[in-house]
Amino acid sequence: MPERKYVSKEEHQEYLLKYNISPRKAMFTLVLSIIVDIFGYSLVIPLLPNIIADYAGGSDLIAGLLISSNAFAALIFGPIWGRLSDKYGRKKILLISQIGTGVSFLILGFSNSLAMIVISRVTDGIFGGQIPIIRAYISDITTPETRASEMGKIMVGHTIGMITGPLISGILGFYAGWRVPAFIASSLTIIAVFLTIKVLVESMPPERVADMKKKLELEKEQNNGVKRSIWSKELVLRLIQILLAFTITGMFMSSLSFIIVERYGGDTFQIGLIMTVAGLFVVIYGGLLMKPLIKKIGEKRVLVIAIGMLIIMCLIFPYLSELWMLYVFIPLFVFSMIFMGPLLQSNITKAVDPDMQGNVSGWTTNTQSISQIIAPLIAFGYLEIGEFFILIFFLSSYQLIGFTAALIGVALFIVVVIDLRKHKYLYAYNGDNQKPSKSVDIATVEEA
Repeated sequence: MPERKYVSKEEHQEYLLKYNISPRKAMFTLVLSIIVDIFGYSLVIPLLPNIIADYAGGSDLIAGLLISSNAFAALIFGPIWGRLSDKYGRKKILLISQIGTGVSFLILGFSNSLAMIVISRVTDGIFGGQIPIIRAYISDITTPETRASEMGKIMVGHTIGMITGPLISGILGFYAGWRVPAFIASSLTIIAVFLTIKVLVESMPPERVADMKKKLELEKEQNNGVKRSIWSKELVLRLIQILLAFTITGMFMSSLSFIIVERYGGDTFQIGLIMTVAGLFVVIYGGLLMKPLIKKIGEKRVLVIAIGMLIIMCLIFPYLSELWMLYVFIPLFVFSMIFMGPLLQSNITKAVDPDMQGNVSGWTTNTQSISQIIAPLIAFGYLEIGEFFILIFFLSSYQLIGFTAALIGVALFIVVVIDLRKHKYLYAYNGDNQKPSKSVDIATVEEA
């Protein structure tokens, strides 16, 4: 890995001013857009058991396949949206994604067969480019020092949507059926589109794209015409981390509503309530705790602690025999999830140059989609099996979920340690991780 160079924060501010980019206004708009988007998405989650009961006879395996179909479509189209946002700008592609998401919820609301429900989930996956584009936008306007905490703000917006969505959905779904929340989710995308059109400033304007093209042409001449690629051992190592991390969280999040119904005898309202509690803790951790904790003990230590706690939570999960225990489990599990995700995603952005952030963000989403294909199939496969015997040992479906996730967590921990040892530059911008410096990784800043 070549030695990284640094520029001052003042030079970074000049770079933003050159393209009329206001990070504060941009982050405000992005967070609001995420709130609306996730609110719509989370409205549907508590309804899935009822939808599956109506059209698939309550089959756990069909539920897993339905969730995986959404991720499979995102797997194919995620990198495409990322590359298009690099070429044509973040704002235009974000609008296309938002409109497509609204259409998918509309299809769900009018669904009268399992085939239509599958079409609605696949459509949502095809146009599910909002998150990778927003991550690329954040990479455009932040520095390595601030990127993790800014990613955390997006997680806060994500969680505010997750708080209000399931709670409203639980109430509406319980009294009015599952179609009403689907129509509400579709109508909310109009707000997201309006915010994007009226408030969001393009972070990849034609001037910046032109500057980057000139830089690429110059580099191509210097490299004797060899085309530059985003791929490196460093990037692959970090994508493996994303794959492992999101497989763990995906196993729990995709199956939680079904576990509440099948293991604890819960209903739509209780699903919404538990997910709302989870969302409240994400707001507390991401909005209040993340920035001061990272500043105090450093990103590296926070990341290691989050992964270690995640492994412990996975081992504890099989033994949560009562519904109230979930209210103790959720805050600790959410702590691991809220800190681990943004830090791993922030590290990925440091592996490529500024003009490739959309591309690499698309591949990050691609990797997450692979995990979101695998995770529901594992979790719902175990739920379908019910119990498993290994010689004289009996394992319930919940033990299989928890222990499998813990093993994946151990693998994640090993890969992260290897990455930290091989690439010490990762946190060089804040020295000993105790006192952040005033420098910025030049690989993430286009020279003005």
